This record gives sequence, C-alpha cells and structure tokens, in this order.
Amino acid sequence: MASLEHNAVAVALQLAAIKMSPQLAKDLQTHHWQSMASAALADDEKLVAAPPPPKPSRGSFTRPPPKPVPREVPASVVAAAAAVAQAIAATSAGPQAAQVSPPAPGASVISPSRGSRLDTATSGRPPSRDSDRGASVWVTQPGGVMAESRLCVELPEAEFTYIERPWSHFLNRWAAIDFEMRKTFMKLSGFTIIDVGSCCGFFSLQAAAGYSHAVVVGVEGSVGVGNGTMGVGGTQDEIIETKAIQTHLKWVQKLDLRNCAVAPDVWDYQRVCALAAQGRYICHAMLLLSVVHHIDNISVDQYAAAGLDRVQGTVSLMANLLQLAPRHFVELPARPWLDHVYIAFVTARAFLDAAAQATGRRWKFIGPLTISEWYGRRELWLIEQEGEEAFAEPLPRTALQAIFRRMLPRPPAAAVRPADFTSDQDRQRAPPQPAHPPAHLVQAEIGAGLLQAPTALIAAHLQLRDALASAETLLQEELPAS
Repeated sequence: MASLEHNAVAVALQLAAIKMSPQLAKDLQTHHWQSMASAALADDEKLVAAPPPPKPSRGSFTRPPPKPVPREVPASVVAAAAAVAQAIAATSAGPQAAQVSPPAPGASVISPSRGSRLDTATSGRPPSRDSDRGASVWVTQPGGVMAESRLCVELPEAEFTYIERPWSHFLNRWAAIDFEMRKTFMKLSGFTIIDVGSCCGFFSLQAAAGYSHAVVVGVEGSVGVGNGTMGVGGTQDEIIETKAIQTHLKWVQKLDLRNCAVAPDVWDYQRVCALAAQGRYICHAMLLLSVVHHIDNISVDQYAAAGLDRVQGTVSLMANLLQLAPRHFVELPARPWLDHVYIAFVTARAFLDAAAQATGRRWKFIGPLTISEWYGRRELWLIEQEGEEAFAEPLPRTALQAIFRRMLPRPPAAAVRPADFTSDQDRQRAPPQPAHPPAHLVQAEIGAGLLQAPTALIAAHLQLRDALASAETLLQEELPAS
C-alpha cells in the first residue's frame, strides 16, 4: 500500500515540476534529472534570497517605501523536489508499483487534487462545481506525440461531452487507449471491442473509424448520469430514444461505419455473471470507462440475493467483468462513488488487484495511462491477461447477435484488413484471397442462429429436411441397379 502512495506522490511532484519549469520538463523527458544537482543553473533559476533593501538616504525619509517584489519559487527547487520524488518511486517500486514516464513537454498538466466529497444525496448527480473539474494528463505519452494526433475521426465536442467533462479528458483517454491497442492489434486480421457504457459513442466511433477490420459494439443501458436513468425502469425502445444513443447512431450513419453498432442493453450483476458463465471471452478488448459504479448501483439487491455483502458483491462484479475479455481499459471514479470500495481497499488499484485475484487468473497492470481530475482523481488502467489464456479466441462475431438481441443500426461487420495495416513485404507474401471465401460454421455460430430463429422457421426447416430425405430414398429405390 505504501508503494502505491509513494508512486502517486512521485507522479504529482513530477507533474508540478514540469508545469513550473520547461527546462526541467526537457531534462525529465530525457532522464537527465540525476545530474541536475551539480549542473549549472540559469541566472533566473538560481536559489537566492530576496534582494537586500537599499541603504537609507536623506531623500528616502520623505518618499514612501517601495512595494515588496514577490518572489517565485525557482525551478531549481522544483527540480530538487522532482529528484526526491523519483528516488521515492525507485526505492518503493514493487509488484504493484507502476512504471510512470513523465509527459512530454507541451502536454496538458493535471491540476492539483481537490476535495471530492460531493453531496449527491438529493439528485444522484454531482453538483456543478468548476473546482472539481480539472485537467487531464496522458501519463505514458511518448515524446513528441500529441493526443490530438491520435484521433481517428473529428467529432464535435458539444455533442459528446456530458456534465461539462473537459474535452481534454476524452482526447487523452482515447490517445492512451489507441496507443496501447495498436501494440496488440496491428497484426490481427480482425478483432472485437465492446464499449460498456458507451454513452454518446465517442470511444466506439474512434475505434470503429481507426480499426475498420474490427467489430465495435457500444453497450448503453442508460442507468447512470451521462445518459440519464431510463434503463432502470424503462423499455428498450425508450432507451433507444435517449440522447446518447441517438447521437451515437447519427454518427455511425453519417460516417458510414458498418463495423460499429449500439446495443441498448442494461448490464447488472446477474447479466454479467451469466455472460461470464459461458466460459469464453466475448471480445478481444473491453472498455469500462467510468461505468462500473453505475452497474454496481443497480446490483445491490442482486448481491444480497446471492448471499454477498456490498463489498463482496462489487469485487465479484468486477471479477466477472474481467472474465469477459483478455484485456480491459478500466477507469473508476473517486469517492463518494464506490464509497464502500474505498473504505475497504483505500485505492482503486488495490480494489482492481482484489478483483483480478478473485478470477483465479494472472493479470498484468499497465498504467495509470491517464490521470484526470473530474469530481476527484480518475485513473485509466490497462489490465491484460497473462499466459496462454491471453491469446484464447473469443466467441465468434456472429455469436454477438445472440448476446445482444438488438443491435442498431444493424449487426456490425468488419471490413477486410486494410492495406495500411499491412507492410509491403506482407502484401507480397500474402496469397490472393477468394472473392467469396467458403463459410465454415462452428457450433457456437449454429447455436447463435438457432437462438435468433423463430420457432415456425425451425419447424419449416425440419419439415423440408425430412421431405428431402424421403425424396432421396425414393430416387434410390427407383433407380435400376447398375
């Protein structure tokens, strides 16, 4: 626990140091901070006392004294603090300590942490307080790479932000997600992403536009704050009519993203456990961005029915979510949301560790990828399965139609792997693909089709099969023996 706290302090001091001294930011980026103690500092960075007052003269008694000149803390002091922070992080690094790189010069810098105990008892949504909405930093940002450069499609801020969450939070989180996904999925011919709590669809649309050979499904149940609470007691049609889903659908059609769909589906504890009970991943990657606490809120009665207290139920919920994919991008809110979790585990990372252990599998934590100030501190983590199970093939894409009975505007279909994902040598070695490759149905696909088919259609199919079998028998009897 101490190592996590020290690491958080180290990150905070680094960010403060970078904000106060551009030269220090450069030195930290190139890992030259170790030599800064003996390096010669610029004149404006020397640690000196305030200038002594001038000697009194005869005229000084008739003139008012000069106003004191404020002195700023020089960057040399900030550099020393950064060096100490780095030393703390190095000595306290353990299995739970993350490897954090300083942001590149020019990156947006997170604001100091503010109080996050908000009064939400009356309306269930946080009050409008500018002091609780801060900046965001892409912690693992490579040098010279700006978050805006990772965008796959330009989308209007006014249509995708909610509750005045700063646009930089969307840009930095997507940049970090895209950077990590390309490490894994650049060589795959196709993969599936499920964006749970997709809201207006910003991340789903970016993924679908940037990875045309992927299938992207945004799951929106309208049980939180960003898209209201229609899913708590409303019908599926009413969920579809919410602003978030309508915005998502509008841009899917406007951008002609045939590999992107929206599933109006409410996820609660029982739903998640049922999906995990299949024993197979349902996708290659899952986005869980500030949504787990909403699923948790509507699952309290289901925890009790399963004989679990609130903390046990939330850990079990998170563990079952982890079993749905080999890699997850997870962002949790600060208190007062998940208050029972923070009382039990203190930090979001410690809670995620407990959930990962509850799966009985080995997981690797990468991050935090981003740190954002929005009604408290929110960290984005990548949690990846380790070992052979990390490469286990999820359910086929056609099985998604059985999992999500309704996908709009249509069930998604990935394009052929685009040329920009293949090197020239790969293209020369690759054999030509047939225009219509033969379909090989596996058991799961057949089962998915049967689940979707009306009873009358299945009965008609059986009658037709019996008729064909009878006709074949008659033909064999009528044909003369050779």
